[in-house]
Amino acid sequence: MTFIIVLLLVAAPLFIFLKRSSGVFYIRRLVLPFLCILFVLCLILFSGSVVKAAQNGLALWAGVVVPSLFPFFVASEIINSTGFTRTSGILLEPVMRPVFNVPGCASFALLLGVTSGYPVGAKITSDLRNDGLLTKEEAERLLAFTNNSGPLFIVGAVGTGMYGSSRIGIFLLACHILACLTVGVLFRFYRRSGRSLIKDARKKDLLKAFKTSLASQQIRSGGFGSILGNAIRNSVTTILAIGGFIVLFAVVIRLLSETGLINMLAGALSYVLSPLGLDRGVLTGILSGVFEITTGSGIVSRLAAVPIAVKLPAVSLIIGWAGLSVHFQVMSITSGTDIRVLPYFFGKALQGILAAIYTAAGIKLLQLEAFAEAPVLGSDGPGISGFLQLLLKSSLMMLVSLVLLVVISRFVKIAKS
Repeated sequence: MTFIIVLLLVAAPLFIFLKRSSGVFYIRRLVLPFLCILFVLCLILFSGSVVKAAQNGLALWAGVVVPSLFPFFVASEIINSTGFTRTSGILLEPVMRPVFNVPGCASFALLLGVTSGYPVGAKITSDLRNDGLLTKEEAERLLAFTNNSGPLFIVGAVGTGMYGSSRIGIFLLACHILACLTVGVLFRFYRRSGRSLIKDARKKDLLKAFKTSLASQQIRSGGFGSILGNAIRNSVTTILAIGGFIVLFAVVIRLLSETGLINMLAGALSYVLSPLGLDRGVLTGILSGVFEITTGSGIVSRLAAVPIAVKLPAVSLIIGWAGLSVHFQVMSITSGTDIRVLPYFFGKALQGILAAIYTAAGIKLLQLEAFAEAPVLGSDGPGISGFLQLLLKSSLMMLVSLVLLVVISRFVKIAKS
């Protein structure tokens, strides 16, 4: 009730002004200031809840996001600076081009995007575009399927943390990767007429081109101290921006929950979608997941009366979509490029739908209803021990990913020689 009164008090003067001006032109200019004023008023009215939500968001960023993503950001910056991306891309061109219609260097974005988590795939794609390794069309095509949730979140936070079963986490991860690859194959037809920057890689001897590119990149790479310093500075800037988005959207979701907007919308949708098994509780989690992935997944996992055959596809939909919090991070990262985000939004929506379909089908085939579930989300955030363990796991996963990339490129080189 309080929120409705505040909304009327803010909207009434705006409506009078627009009516007096008799122009629709002013609406677009006043929408953002109006939302900001409304947001500030809500911060004042729900200050206690807002502070707690901001603290939770900050704890999530410091305890989970920083140790999970920072090693990947630093490694990505160093690898791009030393030219390994371009040289390995020459060898992997015969693999990536026929399947996804992107150059071989895109394999780096795909591999780290799947193993690290949001928004590493977007960061690498933007770097590749800024370095001139991708055309605009190739970058948009690549971004649509390489910015993904990582195993640390899906297996650790969702599977083990929310459902008490690492097998469920592995199953969700498999469905997530399968949906990601499906979107990549479908997007190979997106703007196929785009010009390729590395279209002649298949016409030359791969090993010779690899050696030539490696030698030239080493000359331009500079000293290791300079490379490491730039990598850390750029990574810190990116990780701080991500933290800001996480805290902001944690507050936004709490305000939407406190004002009852999400519950009202979920109640309205439940009348239409209840035949599909999506009751008000599940829809509340999905709508929360539209904004932030962790909050939405947690709400769905705590619905004790909902069968797992309904909860897991809903969680897969949320994980595949990723949430507006992640999407605004992507928009911030790609703002320095000419990459359009509309194909990315379409790709993430498609990935969420496909992940939900694959999950529902997999539950029937593997009979996952028999899996024991024990939701344990809501335990205290990780301390220094958990932080270090997460940092170690993330670093090991990064090293394994790089070794896998080298092995694949080696295998392709041997096959072509």
